[in-house]
Amino acid sequence: MRLLMLDLDSYLLRAFLTVAEIGTVNGAAVKLNRTQAAVSMQIRKLEELVGVTLFSRSSKGLELTSHGQIMLAYAREMVALSDEVGKRLTGKMIEDRIRLGVVEDFAAGHLIDILSAFRAQNPKVEIDIIVEPNRRLASLFEDRKLDLVVCDITCLSRKPTLIWTEYLMWTVRSDFVADTEKPLPIIMFEEECPWTLPTIAALSQRNIKWKTACVASTLVAMATAVRVGIGIAPMMLTTKPEGCRTLDRSADLPGPVRIEIGLYAQSETAEGARYLVDFISRHTAILSS
Repeated sequence: MRLLMLDLDSYLLRAFLTVAEIGTVNGAAVKLNRTQAAVSMQIRKLEELVGVTLFSRSSKGLELTSHGQIMLAYAREMVALSDEVGKRLTGKMIEDRIRLGVVEDFAAGHLIDILSAFRAQNPKVEIDIIVEPNRRLASLFEDRKLDLVVCDITCLSRKPTLIWTEYLMWTVRSDFVADTEKPLPIIMFEEECPWTLPTIAALSQRNIKWKTACVASTLVAMATAVRVGIGIAPMMLTTKPEGCRTLDRSADLPGPVRIEIGLYAQSETAEGARYLVDFISRHTAILSS
């Protein structure tokens, strides 16, 4: 059997990644400082090389096809490796400072593994970590006080660089027993939190009787309320407090709360911030573990 060998130019891959990020050829051309015709030609050439269509048109612009989604992960990996080889051979070390805004729940879990791995490879990159509620992070990002932000996708109107799905699991103290004959005592987010509505929807979906036993303004407050035994709280598995457990899935209990988290980057960012974006994109397995 003869194997097909592809020679994928990083020049083409960078054009593909930029169009995928921005959603339009014109926008990608501006960012890459190339003509619209040149970027269109690069996308067509890449599609000819791989033998599949990578983008489809929609009312929102260009969207990745199923083949394009597969290509995206490999393109990021190849471009990142190309950059890494260049840095190692030239002895160049990135020196930068990044202002990273992160929602508290993510900062207490996934972020630790990601930044530990990133810092091991980039010891000269300094990172300021700003932990705030989702909407506050979005406001700081819009005011350009953050280089990167990780928050709920409903808080920003622009397109994120990366989206992944999280599930809030119903968490209780280990000795808690749910009495399905009485309204479930729910530890609820503040009203302005974007996770309040999907939490209520999860409760309403199964016509479950419930009451707000406590309103928690922070992750620490929610964890404390759970450990005290006040009630049931929707929490990421990575933030489950010590001595607590998640409820078994049952028809009498609410299902997991689905939320979507996005990684956003300013259109003009320094090298360190761009490299961290690429690093997180290449480590999406950490996000879903």
